[in-house]
Amino acid sequence: MDINSQEHIKAIAPEIAKAYQLGKEQKYDEAYQVLVPHFEVKEIPVYFEEPCGWTIYRYLKNHEGKLSTRDIRKALAFYLTFASCKPSTLHSCIMMQAANLEKKHENDFRFIEFCLMWKLESLRDEDFIPGKGTTENGKSIEFQSLAENVATRLYKELKTRHTEEFVSELFPFFDFIKEKCPNNRFIGMYIAQLYYWQGHKEKAIDEYKAILRTTPEWFIWKHLGDICQDKEMRISLYCKAMTMMGKEEYIGDLRLGLANLLMESNREQAAYEIEQYMKTYKNNGWKISGDVYLLQNKLLGVVPSDQAKQFYRNNIKKAEEFAYSDIPTEELTYSGIVTNHAGKERANLVNKQKKIFVRTPLTPLLRKASIGDVFLVRIYENQNRKNALTIHPTDKKNTTPSNRQSPQLPKDSEVCTITGTVSLPAQGDFCFIDHQYYVPEKLTKAYNLKEGETMKAKAKKMPDGRWRVVSIIK
Repeated sequence: MDINSQEHIKAIAPEIAKAYQLGKEQKYDEAYQVLVPHFEVKEIPVYFEEPCGWTIYRYLKNHEGKLSTRDIRKALAFYLTFASCKPSTLHSCIMMQAANLEKKHENDFRFIEFCLMWKLESLRDEDFIPGKGTTENGKSIEFQSLAENVATRLYKELKTRHTEEFVSELFPFFDFIKEKCPNNRFIGMYIAQLYYWQGHKEKAIDEYKAILRTTPEWFIWKHLGDICQDKEMRISLYCKAMTMMGKEEYIGDLRLGLANLLMESNREQAAYEIEQYMKTYKNNGWKISGDVYLLQNKLLGVVPSDQAKQFYRNNIKKAEEFAYSDIPTEELTYSGIVTNHAGKERANLVNKQKKIFVRTPLTPLLRKASIGDVFLVRIYENQNRKNALTIHPTDKKNTTPSNRQSPQLPKDSEVCTITGTVSLPAQGDFCFIDHQYYVPEKLTKAYNLKEGETMKAKAKKMPDGRWRVVSIIK
């Protein structure tokens, strides 16, 4: 029987219409069950593939918390027999639902196989555009695009199932995502791991080093340490990660890795890492593996170090040289703290002679700094923005008074004319003049403002006390 013949289309049309009506009544399970017998014998004509695909999508979407992975795989297998639906809005919606379901059924869904059958080249241009939304308090937020979400879900599954075949087949997709979504700070890390799983260790290291120039996050240092063979280098890389760590809940593996490396050379520090690990896991009610208890038993009677932070700081030089040996250091003077438009405090570091102006997050070192303190700073410029990669103190002091003039305003004045130097933040399309006058994105782009150039503008004092540039004076 030709399933695309007019005779067959007419014969199956009442069943399709019935499923459609049940769907309109929000009886999604019943609508799906009406069509299951036809799905099983593969007798859906091309003419009805799209409406049947929407029935499958709504069934999955409205029952995602109730379905077993077997039911999910069965429904998606039915859908994948429809050749006419890709690429399309329906095809992308099915992928979105599959990614959501994989998140709920992690390591039990076989998402890799689904993606290979779905054909990742079927992603549309729209699928690479991040979504936008608003929180309950009115704050704008941005969501990962569908393509980025798929890459994240694939990477999580690859961590436990990185066969040579899967890695080779999926590598072009991750490479394409990197090109299409350059602002995603995780894609480079995924690619580095793919290189490592392929046995290309040097390429993996080079990829991680490249990431550390633009996104020097603690977890990148940790991952780089994971793939290095030299024990002393691994300790240094883990220590660097510890000086930049985020929430304590995230760094259990980092503490265990460091403890294992220090079992012979520094048992007091190893005991400290295990102590902190146990404390975090117990406070959160998390299960502690037997391996951790074995490590703890090997350290019985050892008093945990009370100089942990100093240990980390003393052991980061090797890691920094490994990652940034080709980047020279510059002498920059600390000129104070400013609060950016988002309300976050940043430290100003300047070298006026070389026209270097850097605004960087406050570290414990910078919080203790005094105006005029000189630091050795490695700087990497990316897209006209300067990032301070490493910051180390010197015994020098710059006593040259600042020539920056703050506007002399009447007490009740709200608008003034200012002249100052443009500084670009590490992220965002806005900028600042003299590190304190916020220039919105619209003006920054309209006048193509660049780091270090001198600019005259009109600024208005806002109700919260901060200054906002309202016009540029040519």
